[in-house]
Amino acid sequence: MKLLQLGACVTRDLLGLDRRTQALDDHIEAAMTWLCVAQDRSGDGGVALRYSLAKGWQPSYPETTGYIIPNFLTYASLTRRPEFTERALRMADWELSIQNPDGSFNGGPLGSGYEGFVFDTGQVIFGLVAAHKVTGAAKYLDGAVKAGRWLVAVQDKEGSWSRHAFNAIPHTYYTRVAWALAELGGHAGERDFSASAQRNADWAVAQQQSNGWFGHTGFTLTSHAAPYTHTIAYTLEGLLETGALLDRREYIDAVMRAADSWIETIREDGYCSGTYDRDWKSGARFACLTGSAQFALILLRLYTLSGREKYFETAQTLIRFLCRRQALSGAPEIRGAIAGSYPVWGGYQRFAYPNWAAKFFIDALSLQNEIMSGKRK
Repeated sequence: MKLLQLGACVTRDLLGLDRRTQALDDHIEAAMTWLCVAQDRSGDGGVALRYSLAKGWQPSYPETTGYIIPNFLTYASLTRRPEFTERALRMADWELSIQNPDGSFNGGPLGSGYEGFVFDTGQVIFGLVAAHKVTGAAKYLDGAVKAGRWLVAVQDKEGSWSRHAFNAIPHTYYTRVAWALAELGGHAGERDFSASAQRNADWAVAQQQSNGWFGHTGFTLTSHAAPYTHTIAYTLEGLLETGALLDRREYIDAVMRAADSWIETIREDGYCSGTYDRDWKSGARFACLTGSAQFALILLRLYTLSGREKYFETAQTLIRFLCRRQALSGAPEIRGAIAGSYPVWGGYQRFAYPNWAAKFFIDALSLQNEIMSGKRK
């Protein structure tokens, strides 16, 4: 089966064949259904890391399961389908069952051997806070607060995180941890969390150059030179939402500077290179579809804040490109999923369908739906 799937996916991308697009709701439902399959295949309540055309389903991933929980709760509310709430709470309960005594969550998928990681812990907070908002169950807020206190305790004085960080170096994309702390601070009423978020965001803004580029956005010191769009977008998304929550306009302005440079690189068909350097140049011959979905989401959020039509129009272009990459039929292992790269053999998550690609695809399409509903009124 894997060989047949691999051959079909490679052939389609090699020939540059587009898939038929449908209404946004159909694409969202397909992606949500695939995430349900990914959860069922894990067998423990979490969401499987990815489906690999070479290796099949991979173990559950605490980090991404954490920020997928809000997608399920939102979808349950929109569709009035309580089974999605039940699934979300299974994810949240699973997260609590694997939380470390110090409040942290281990990095990587189950069995990776990593200890508590800052980024992964921050992303789980999103899910626990969302579960608490829906249920009011103290266990979810207690778990989130415990995680937040650990993050504050291990933060560097200048606001970054290097201890318990990937490759033991600071990353500007940890602004997505700042966003989690800002949300937790507002929800739990604890100022220390919001202050920690502000310290990190201030540090990240200090890494920005005049053309909007942020330093330290890669996974490694080497990849800082030309990081994936996935981590560039993480940086912008975290800073944008932290700015919105803490009412810090300078953070939003910094995101707009970066977006205004990045937007000029998008092709008319919605293709976005998978990596960029500090001059917004790219030698990549693939698109990182996760990063494309995230950038579409960022542009839509900037549109809601600024009203600039260029943001909305470019986001729509990116979304159309993404929809043409999603299979709406075929085997359940890939039906509704979003590949790591286009073509599927590209440099990010090669020959695989990561769960977070589907998550950000859903986020972008959902916000476009919301905006279009407002425009039609």
